[in-house]
Amino acid sequence: MTAMTNQLDLSPLPPTSRREVRDFYQFLLSRRGKTSKTPTTKYNFADLCGGLSWKGDAVAAQRSIRDEW
Repeated sequence: MTAMTNQLDLSPLPPTSRREVRDFYQFLLSRRGKTSKTPTTKYNFADLCGGLSWKGDAVAAQRSIRDEW
């Protein structure tokens, strides 16, 4: 089988769907170990902990946001 017969024509799809299919394909390749698109080290968010000082009732704020919709 040639490489041309293995290609999938995505031109009928809208651009967002084409992007989603390509992203999923990259994900599958990375799972197989073919590419290394995913970073090998995860970011450590410990330096951001405690950086926000907020005066207010967190539960009341959450309820007001939830009740908006």
